[in-house]
Amino acid sequence: MDYTWIVEINAFCLAVVGIVLYSLLKNYDRQHKQRYYMKAVISGMTAFFCEIMWALIESRMLPLPRVANFLANGAYDIVSTLTGYFWLCYVEAALGSSFFKKSWLKPVALLPVIVIVVAVASSYFTGWIFYIDQNNVYHRGPFVFVHVALCHLYTLITTVHALVTSARSRVYLKKVEYRILAMFLVFPLVIGIIQIIVPSIPSISVGVTLSFLYVYIDLQNLLISVDTLTGLNNRNQLLRYLGSRMKNESEYGRLYIFMLDVNKFKKINDTYGHVEGDNALIYCANALKIANRDTRNFIGRYGGDEFIIIADLGGDAEAEAVCIKARIALEKICKDNAVPYNLSFSFGYTAYNSEMKTMQSFIAAADKKLYEAKKGSR
Repeated sequence: MDYTWIVEINAFCLAVVGIVLYSLLKNYDRQHKQRYYMKAVISGMTAFFCEIMWALIESRMLPLPRVANFLANGAYDIVSTLTGYFWLCYVEAALGSSFFKKSWLKPVALLPVIVIVVAVASSYFTGWIFYIDQNNVYHRGPFVFVHVALCHLYTLITTVHALVTSARSRVYLKKVEYRILAMFLVFPLVIGIIQIIVPSIPSISVGVTLSFLYVYIDLQNLLISVDTLTGLNNRNQLLRYLGSRMKNESEYGRLYIFMLDVNKFKKINDTYGHVEGDNALIYCANALKIANRDTRNFIGRYGGDEFIIIADLGGDAEAEAVCIKARIALEKICKDNAVPYNLSFSFGYTAYNSEMKTMQSFIAAADKKLYEAKKGSR
């Protein structure tokens, strides 16, 4: 076996995931789900280090006794299972599930880790999971599949849960985020199968590294698409979505675009200050989320106090219903939060037609309708 290659590949994985950890620490937002992501990353890095130690000991590059080899392999089995547990915690927090609300769930979720700890400890005498022979060489035990199965059990559960939640979610960005989380299983599973077929190539660390890297990069790209104040799609994501929709025929009816803004927003800012102005925009964004919660409508912040809704509708009657639901939702939010000023929307909407050659012309048509609506109200 080429132990030098094992050391090099794990050192490379350690460096790559270390860069991810460094980036996480720089942008640490102290949300509990972020903490679990970091714990999963640290556990994964520890597993890579244990595999490096095993290769150094077994190749005699690091002349240590059998017990050191056993400890390196035992620690690897435990922390690799622990990585799966922390990943489960992270995904459940990201999905907003009841995992952290029910006190008995976390101890139950820890059971696979406890099983592996007991199995590793007993393997020193029984060799059930693995054993180190007289020549200080690692060998798999008859129950090594238990470790593999329990590691993948965590990622399998999170993958299924994330996919189901994604299918049920009505919020476009959430659907995308949950699908990204579900992809974590793919790389370790594929490379793990290769490792089972070819035991002389222990490369599961590559799969774990690719998963951490894929999820981190895709979630960062997703954050670039979100308006940080309101949590809605930002202008770039909005234009990207609108462009893709205009290239295809509307799937459910006619493609409508709504341009809306906050009435007398400047007066709110001047009277109550910019902090309250930001609160007003958050109230408006939340009203739009509530009003469009059970629909496939796409909501985004266009800029300032302007928002856009993109929807597949059967006609103007349905478009009017969209406006009414948003106004009712905003009125309720204002009442519940005792908002001391009048907060309301003005709407302009239009249906897409073939004469609208560009996104700008489509948006401009809705903007014109908004201007007419505001002029009429004055």
